Amino acid sequence: MDALKVSNLHAYYGKAHILQGIDLAVPEGAVVGLFGRNGAGKTTLLKAIMHLMPRIEGDVMLFERSLAGLPADARARAGIAYMSQEMRVFPELSVEENCRVAANAVASPMAMEKVLTIIPELQELLPRRAGRLSGGQQQLVALGRCLTMNCRMVLMDEPTEGLMPRLVQRIGQIIRLLAERSVAVLLVEQNITLGLSTCTSIYVLEKGRVAASGSPDEIVRDGLLERHLGVWGRTLESR
Repeated sequence: MDALKVSNLHAYYGKAHILQGIDLAVPEGAVVGLFGRNGAGKTTLLKAIMHLMPRIEGDVMLFERSLAGLPADARARAGIAYMSQEMRVFPELSVEENCRVAANAVASPMAMEKVLTIIPELQELLPRRAGRLSGGQQQLVALGRCLTMNCRMVLMDEPTEGLMPRLVQRIGQIIRLLAERSVAVLLVEQNITLGLSTCTSIYVLEKGRVAASGSPDEIVRDGLLERHLGVWGRTLESR
């Protein structure tokens, strides 16, 4: 079953037509990547799915239920967690309070003890103010918040941006663990190597449209990264 299905999605900023008829699907328990150059529409697509755009046309379905007309908070309660690129944590709140805010937003949150079995690094961070953590620690907190919401679908916008390689690998491990637990992930990621090793399928966006799609092996084999992103296959030999 598809956890998320986007059909003929259009989004606008004023008169600017940013997304121009996007179709994509994220199966339950799959990690689907969104690749594209800066300005291709990747972040806009995530915002449109969450109904955070001023004008949206088309349909978004979550487990075969249309979300038409639902505001962002209702979509979160329906089971979609959104890790925004702009704001990772509530900086003045402790890590535990950050997670509690997410838990209070849904009817059936995940117990903190269970969250800590998945991201044990959060245990010692719980009393600390989130805004004083490193970027990598803040991303772990953001992931913990998603888990606390007991979400079935996660939208991730550049979760490894600016992180050291060890933490990039750790984020990848957690994403794969979410998929193993039947959580679907739609991942915007500039780290091509991580995306190819983590995603089950990939959509390449170009100027607000889906320019290509396929499995990671198909994307590399057919030279689509080079064609649309300027990334050569030899760059990925170590993946």
